Amino acid sequence: MKQVMIVGAGRLGKGFFGETFDNAGWKIAFLDKDPKVVEELKKTGSYHVEVHRVDSIEDRTVSGYEAYVCDEEYSCMEAFLNTDVIMMPLYPKDFKEAGHYLSKCFIEFYKKQPEKKLTAICVTNKNYLIPGIVENFREKLPEDVKAWFDTNVAIRDSIIRRGTDAATHYSTDIVTMAVASLLIQTPVYNDFSDVEWLELNDRIEMLKDLKVFAINGPHASTAFWGYLKGYKTIPDSEKDEEIAQIIGQVHQEILDMIGEEYDITKEELDNLENLPTPMGEIPDSIYRVAFDPIRKLSKGDRLTGAAENCLKHGLSYAAIAKGMAAGFAYSDPKDENAVVLQKDIKELGIEEVVKKYTGLETENPIFKKVVEEYQALETRGFIK
Repeated sequence: MKQVMIVGAGRLGKGFFGETFDNAGWKIAFLDKDPKVVEELKKTGSYHVEVHRVDSIEDRTVSGYEAYVCDEEYSCMEAFLNTDVIMMPLYPKDFKEAGHYLSKCFIEFYKKQPEKKLTAICVTNKNYLIPGIVENFREKLPEDVKAWFDTNVAIRDSIIRRGTDAATHYSTDIVTMAVASLLIQTPVYNDFSDVEWLELNDRIEMLKDLKVFAINGPHASTAFWGYLKGYKTIPDSEKDEEIAQIIGQVHQEILDMIGEEYDITKEELDNLENLPTPMGEIPDSIYRVAFDPIRKLSKGDRLTGAAENCLKHGLSYAAIAKGMAAGFAYSDPKDENAVVLQKDIKELGIEEVVKKYTGLETENPIFKKVVEEYQALETRGFIK
């Protein structure tokens, strides 16, 4: 039986990859640094996923897996040695820690079965991270293991096009939208063609830029505005007339930019962006989509990056600036980086904070527009 190790057993790890590989008959091992995540997985030995497909809603129970915490004893070692594919649904900041922890596993893998190959798939919305992630995984390896790693381990990027949500990252009741495949960078060293919703693609970097702009940009803007208006879910936010109008404009500005900046056909963009509609309403939370506003407002990311490309081509970015301003106003106390952002605004002022996190200089017209829109939110009473 083929085996997958899922490094990061949160919403996506369990709700997408655990459910999908289980459905394909693979053996599953979860690895997570949070003891509570592992404790909840072990408590009943199973978890529930409500899978919204195009024409059905399936209630699936996943069981028979193994779950390990990142302990000093490396209790995951035997499972790692039997692994064929590693899925890594992690935040960008977590890859270095994961690479350093797994270095001992790779060393042992090399000693026990040097002829075997591995494919590790990184699942994050941030683009252009793979060279750095490869170095994170290599830097704790001895020279002979590095040489083996370079020829036997494929670290590949991917594009996630699937909403998955739960009350918390350690929840064992999860809702997921199964209507589009994970697009995976080629080449890979292992066969997972029997696993549904995994699809190889040789244009990942460009398509990931487009996905982050065209899908994640409007999505984040919806979440930021929805939070300011007191909504809890994305569907509720989308029903708000003002929010819907702003997001429609954000989307159009981004599409106009993509048409100027990228060599892509309408058919390719439609295939990436226009996903089938799942059966039933998925109550995707504002908290999940808005999470970590510092990353989502950073230079080159879904909003700032899109606005800069609009400016480059002489296109409007007015609605994108509204989304950015709402991001700077996002203040959910459960979100650590939202708290940091609000603390900085209180201490430094909005101008310094916009400059700090977007990398935009004060004379940049995007900077000026974001500050202007933020001040408009203050006038309307959205910012206390």
